[in-house]
Amino acid sequence: MRHKKSVMLGAIAALACAHASAQPNDSGRAAFRAIYEEMVEIDSSPTTGSCTKVVRAAETRLKAAGFTAADYQVIIPPDRPDDGNIVARIKAANPTKKGVLMMGHIDVVDARREDWERDPFMLFEENGYFYGRGTADMKGQAAVWLDLMIRLKQEAGFKPPRDLVMALTCGEETSNRINGIDYILKNHKEWFDVAFALNEGAGGLLSDDGKALVMQIQAGEKIHQVFELEVTNPGGHSSRPTPDNAIYQLMAATNKVSAVSFPVQVTPVTREYFRVTGPILGGEIGNAMTAVAKNPEDQAALAVLLADPTYNASLHTTCVATQLDAGHAPNALPQRAKTTLSCRVMQGTTPEQVKDTLEQAIADPNVKVSIVRRRDGSSAPPLTDEIMGPVKSQAAKMWPGVPVAPIMIAGATDGRFLMNAGIPTYGLSGMFSKSGETNAHGLNEKLRVQSLYEGRDFLEAVVRAYVK
Repeated sequence: MRHKKSVMLGAIAALACAHASAQPNDSGRAAFRAIYEEMVEIDSSPTTGSCTKVVRAAETRLKAAGFTAADYQVIIPPDRPDDGNIVARIKAANPTKKGVLMMGHIDVVDARREDWERDPFMLFEENGYFYGRGTADMKGQAAVWLDLMIRLKQEAGFKPPRDLVMALTCGEETSNRINGIDYILKNHKEWFDVAFALNEGAGGLLSDDGKALVMQIQAGEKIHQVFELEVTNPGGHSSRPTPDNAIYQLMAATNKVSAVSFPVQVTPVTREYFRVTGPILGGEIGNAMTAVAKNPEDQAALAVLLADPTYNASLHTTCVATQLDAGHAPNALPQRAKTTLSCRVMQGTTPEQVKDTLEQAIADPNVKVSIVRRRDGSSAPPLTDEIMGPVKSQAAKMWPGVPVAPIMIAGATDGRFLMNAGIPTYGLSGMFSKSGETNAHGLNEKLRVQSLYEGRDFLEAVVRAYVK
C-alpha cells in the first residue's frame, strides 16, 4: 500500500512538474511578482501617497541590474517632491531606426481603508485574483515594464538595433499633480526620441465563463474635460427666502444637463471593433454591433448600444455631474452654488463646442459654464503592419483563434500628450478580464493572476519583436 501510494505521489509530482514546465516564460516570475507587490504596497495616491517612493524603489532595482547614471534619470518637478518620475534606456550601439517607448503611470486613485474589504495598499492573492489599489490600473503593466528592462539589461548578447525606453510617470490620475509625461515632453524631451509608444488602455475581453473572446489594442481615446456650472447670489438671511435661490437655480441647470444627449459619432476604430466583436458576442448586443458596423445610421441597433453604459460611452460625448458645492452656512441663503461635470469628449470635438451645447441646453444667463484646465484632444494612431504584425502573431500563439480588434477607449490616458507631440501611442496589455470585472478606481480593485502573468509574457514577446 505504501509503495503504491509513493508511486502515485511520484506520478502526481511528475505531472505537476510537466504542467509547470509548460507554462510560458516561468523564469523570473517570482522576481517579477516581488516588483509588482512592492509597487502596489507603496501608496502613490494623490492625498496620502508619493509617486517618488515608487520611483526610488524602481531606481534601486535598476542600479542593482547594472543601469548607470547615464542610463536613467529621476525627474521630480520643482516644488512637487512627491510627483517623481523615472525614465531609463537600453541604448542601441548602432541604431538603425528610432526607439520604442514603454510607458506607464504609477500614481493611483485614492482608496480609504474603511471602505475596502482589505487594506488597499497591501497585495492580496485570493481565489485567482490579485487585490489592491493599482493592481489593474496600472501597476501590473508598470511592473511588467520594469521587470523587462531589468532582464534585458542582464541578458547576455542583447543588442537591440533601436533604443528601448521606459517611462514610469506620475499625474495621470489627478489634475492636482503635474502630469509626468507632459512635464518630460516639455523639459526632457530627449528621452522621448522614439518612433512609437506602448501604453495602457486595452486588454482582452472574456466571456461570462472566462473564455477569451477578443484581444484589444487601443487606437485613440476621448478627452477627459472638466466643466463647472456656477451660480452666484447676494444671499441673505434664511428667514427671508427669495425666488432666485442659487441652489435651486443650479439644480435646475444640472437637471437640464442630465437630459443632454450629444450626437452619435461612429468612428472608424469603433466601427471596426463592432465588426470584429459583434459576431463573437452574439445576442442582442452582438447583433446590434454587427448592424452598426454595416450601417452606422441603423437607429434601432444604435438604441440597443446606447442603452449599455460601456457602448454608450464609445458612441458619443458624455457629461455627468460628479461633485456639488453650495452654500456657506445652514442659516444663510446660498451665495454660491457649483456643480462639477466630468465630460468625456469625442475625438474631433473641442471643449468649446461642448461648452456651447451645455449653455444652449441650460438657457439661463445666471448659470456660468466654465472649462476647467482646458485639454486638447488627440487623433487615432495608424494601425500599421509594423505595429499590428507582432501583436497578431503573438496573440495567435497564446490565444489561438481569438481575433485582434482596435478599440477607442472612453477613458483618458497619458497617451494624448505623446500623440499631440507626434508620437503614435498604442494601448496594449494582453491582460484579459470580463467587462467591468477589475473595478479600477472603485472598491476592491482586482486583476486575475493568470491575466497578469499572461500579459507579462505577451508584452515581452511583442517588445522583443519590435526591437529585434
